[in-house]
Amino acid sequence: MTLDELRVHRMVQAILVRNYVNTQKLELQVIGSTIYLEGELEIFEYHPGYKKKDQVERDLETARSLWHIEKQLRAMPEVSHIEFKLRNWERRGLQWGRKHG
Repeated sequence: MTLDELRVHRMVQAILVRNYVNTQKLELQVIGSTIYLEGELEIFEYHPGYKKKDQVERDLETARSLWHIEKQLRAMPEVSHIEFKLRNWERRGLQWGRKHG
């Protein structure tokens, strides 16, 4: 891993932590100018949007958080591509949705 890749890796980790993502359930790799995120996306329950909400509202909040995270990652000038391989969430057009089954 080059120093530039390490710096981008740390910046991505910081974005994930600021958005209450459990980073231990995700594998993050930075190769060149591409970010690879693989695993299970889990938002910690102490996220302000998670307090006393039912599952549908939590899913909407998680989708909103995932969209926000993606927006922050794409805004990084060092990043040209992001590859999401999430087991529990998938991209549907311009939106994120929970995978079923």
